[in-house]
Amino acid sequence: MIFIPVLVVGFLFLLYQVVNGFRFGVVSYLVFIYFSSLICSLILYLFFSYDEKYNIQLAPMMYFSLGLSVVFIGFFRFRDHRLQHIVLNNIRFIKFVEKAIVPFTFGAIVFFLWHALTVLSGDIEANRNAVAAGEANYLGSAGIVNSIFSLVANLFLLNMLYAFLNLTDAYPGAKSSKAFMHLILSTVYIFYIMAYVGRDGVVFWGMSLIFFYLLFKDFITDQKLKFLKRAALILAVPAISVFMMISVKRFGGGGAGDLVLALMDYAGQQALNFNDHYLVDPPLALGAISFAPVVNLESYVLGSIPALFDKEAWNQVFLENGVMPWVFTTLVGSFMYDFGRMGGLIALTVLSVLAFCASRDVNNHGFIKFSDLLLFILLFQVVSWGVFYYRQYSAFFYLLSLIALMTFFKCSGSSNKVILSKVDRLSE
Repeated sequence: MIFIPVLVVGFLFLLYQVVNGFRFGVVSYLVFIYFSSLICSLILYLFFSYDEKYNIQLAPMMYFSLGLSVVFIGFFRFRDHRLQHIVLNNIRFIKFVEKAIVPFTFGAIVFFLWHALTVLSGDIEANRNAVAAGEANYLGSAGIVNSIFSLVANLFLLNMLYAFLNLTDAYPGAKSSKAFMHLILSTVYIFYIMAYVGRDGVVFWGMSLIFFYLLFKDFITDQKLKFLKRAALILAVPAISVFMMISVKRFGGGGAGDLVLALMDYAGQQALNFNDHYLVDPPLALGAISFAPVVNLESYVLGSIPALFDKEAWNQVFLENGVMPWVFTTLVGSFMYDFGRMGGLIALTVLSVLAFCASRDVNNHGFIKFSDLLLFILLFQVVSWGVFYYRQYSAFFYLLSLIALMTFFKCSGSSNKVILSKVDRLSE
């Protein structure tokens, strides 16, 4: 049964390649992320006797495959070869945001780097367990400063976006030095996650960098692309080194074999875990897990008392069935917890429809507006990071901030417009 999602996602990847003119672009990359994860699941299942509680069954694998298909189809409207222009309206405000985020991001890097050095010294595994169990809170004492810098860290995609904008020729005031500066500032997310003894900041930063490269590479000259690759390598080598160091400290105690298996498990456990969680069929959380701020806001607006969600009791349902509740199940699993099987599919459909809408001008007219670009970036982030779980559950104010920016630019019309166009490689 594990072959079902592998074959379905593999077929969707080939289908999109056909409609995208056999070009590997951003949506190809999105589907490939999940396909690679499913290949790792297959390897774990066939060759490493992965310790799933229940035998892989048809119903969860069909649901899992359907959920992924629903969300991918919405992105299929985006075609790399049809995107010719990026329309930056209200360029003055775009430049204002670019300047405003620099000091905040620099401050956040210093703040989280200091705490990261604290928790990464000594016994990394013990520090990680203490943070996860709530026994050590190195950042909580910082109060509002921590909250502000956490928001800034989650907005690292804006730094990355400005890095690529500064590599295009038409962007006002574009400089390679500014691009490199913003690329450095985008590593704030790595330091933010490191401060919690985590390593996935490196993974998500790298995934996002590849996305922006695929999205913007045709808008950047060959010379600047070479500069970008060198700059990315300079930043990626130490980031990957830290990732491996944390991995070795946490999982490499038994040697290289244990480390390789741990990395394989990190990448491919999702489908196997989903099978167990689907069959446990826990009570609905009604949004209290991934969308707790929304639930609380709804209760406040309606003047009702929010129903308390007992996370420990919910976890106990899994534990009584011999299943760990805190493992990766992709965003399909995250939405299923909150809204049930039918509600989860509806939530995935909403994501799909939004992706479809964000790509409408690309498909019809060959351009994308800045507001739609921000929406597309956000949706891609949610779904690509969702290969593990719905990662944005803890970044509610980041979502609000990006939605507010999208709304502002959507309402700004076409004032102070700048158009970025693809580079003519023949005339370079």
